[in-house]
Amino acid sequence: MQLVIILLVVAVPTVAVNFKALSTFDGTTHPAYCAAICTGVTNSPDWVKISASGYFFTRVDITECYFVAPPTVTATMYGYVPEPIPAIFIRDNDSNSFKVWIKADSVNFMMQGIMWTATGFNC
Repeated sequence: MQLVIILLVVAVPTVAVNFKALSTFDGTTHPAYCAAICTGVTNSPDWVKISASGYFFTRVDITECYFVAPPTVTATMYGYVPEPIPAIFIRDNDSNSFKVWIKADSVNFMMQGIMWTATGFNC
């Protein structure tokens, strides 16, 4: 009976993820086994207003993802606001953090959180 259980465990196929990065920010290439996807949610971020320009930004910490080069980041905001959420954009990203920028006429959006995914390499 033990032999049958061992054979079943050994015979179970594993699932491989096929990850391919076509380009990177710094132009370097990395082995496929170094590919990493890291995702998170930043609740109630600390927004910084840039004078009267209407721009706000917040920095998102991704040090626990252990990227060795700036990853490709995708982000979106979530939550309830009484008006449409303006578009956001990513700037100043490096292997440890990125900034989410937004242009808004009011500060109603500040109750929002950020859902993000970073794709890059950890070796």
